[in-house]
Amino acid sequence: MFFLRFLDVSEERSSYVCRCKRGMFFLRLSMLFESHFEKRQDFLASKIAQNRPSRTDFCRLCSATADSFWFPGEIIMADKTEEQTAFLRKSFLDPKVGMVGTTQTYDQLAGQFDQVVAGYEYRAHHRVVDRLVSLVGDRNRAEMKIMDLGCGTGLVGEVLYAAGFTQLDGLEPSQGMLDVARSKGIYRELFCAYVALNDEKLSIADNSYDALTIAGSMGVNMVPPEGIYEMHRLVKPGGYVINVVREETVTEIEGFKDKLEPMMQQMEADGKWKLLSRLVFPDYLVDKPGVVFTHQVC
Repeated sequence: MFFLRFLDVSEERSSYVCRCKRGMFFLRLSMLFESHFEKRQDFLASKIAQNRPSRTDFCRLCSATADSFWFPGEIIMADKTEEQTAFLRKSFLDPKVGMVGTTQTYDQLAGQFDQVVAGYEYRAHHRVVDRLVSLVGDRNRAEMKIMDLGCGTGLVGEVLYAAGFTQLDGLEPSQGMLDVARSKGIYRELFCAYVALNDEKLSIADNSYDALTIAGSMGVNMVPPEGIYEMHRLVKPGGYVINVVREETVTEIEGFKDKLEPMMQQMEADGKWKLLSRLVFPDYLVDKPGVVFTHQVC
């Protein structure tokens, strides 16, 4: 089994998923890999009933009894192997895979990405736009040039466009994700490129944008801490860099926890930009808090 062994009553009773937030998070995460592995969807009550848990069984994540589990008619069977567990860890968590390997995974998942994220209680894309709106006030949003860095399938771009920021460019290393973003018709130009890969500069001129947004794209195998140098370079003096990350990225993740904020602070000491705010919010993803960093370029 893939994730259900961690949240269900036993490996033998693998047909049941707890409704708790963590349980549903792992269920949705499993669904993300549907394009890689044939996910068995079986809603036949007669088959599921063979493994019906007793009322005394409990979820290993939240300790809820079986009354809180998904039962026949609702359950999505999600059988996964140890090989697939290793695939998850390797693709998104193992630094040895690198940005290129992770990009290949996103290419394959692009067609399902929006659907899966919609069930994550994901709020980072709204938070980054809310912050930009609060900064610009009555300024004509349609005249502002915005870079949506790590744009993925265009989740941030959709919110930006709906808020009146219509001069949007996006940048994303996954061509599959960019194809989905392009289909939404909200971007002027889309760039397929990595940020801070081998210290290479992007083929975009200095001071090109009034603001740059990035939500959820800094982390292991994604945009490294050094990416903030390019973010700063792309934005005009007086413009904004708004960066949303999971809080654990800056408090727990190796390569970020002792590096990202010190680098930001050094740039401020060097007169490159100034920190306007560091806001923590509770609902980045499921029950994971996030941080919104807002810098103004000097």
